[in-house]
Amino acid sequence: MTDATVPEGAALLALLNDLLALDDHAIQACSIAIGRIGPAGYREVLAGFRGDHERHVDQLTQLVQSRGRVAVQMPHLPTGVFKAAMQALSTLGDDRAVLLAFKTNEGQVRDRYRRAANQPLDPAVGAVISAAARDEERHYAWVEQVLEKMGMQEGTLLHTAQHATEKVQGRVIDAVESAGRNVAEVAERIRPGGAS
Repeated sequence: MTDATVPEGAALLALLNDLLALDDHAIQACSIAIGRIGPAGYREVLAGFRGDHERHVDQLTQLVQSRGRVAVQMPHLPTGVFKAAMQALSTLGDDRAVLLAFKTNEGQVRDRYRRAANQPLDPAVGAVISAAARDEERHYAWVEQVLEKMGMQEGTLLHTAQHATEKVQGRVIDAVESAGRNVAEVAERIRPGGAS
């Protein structure tokens, strides 16, 4: 691995700010799910997950600030609005509907952190992102286990349909957000005192 492959400057700041926006949305999705889910035990677990996302925001903010920049803490646009709407629509159903929407959103966070953690990164950045990626794997595994107990076992029609929806949504959202990261990187490069 060569240093040339390690994201630096504007590319690194765009990655960090992208993950910040992702976690900001995840905090909102957790809050919606907490407010709508029935069992108190599930609310406690989801509150813990929200705490993980808040910790990610703090750590990513510190990484951005240590590079002399201001962290951008706002949801992804337009996909952040779409994801929040999807989570809010889940409240029209039962606990399973809330968890299905949460799983779809959390799958996006898991996949994005997984990809980021697989990049060659500066050790300090890599440690934060790898730890967050492990958190996201744990969040997703929990919601899958709970949904399985609710009758969404692998191989059932409902599980297959939900998994396909998650994949399609993921591809669309990833494409839109990738374009947004590219714009953020260019903006960082051309702003006065921007990173190269």
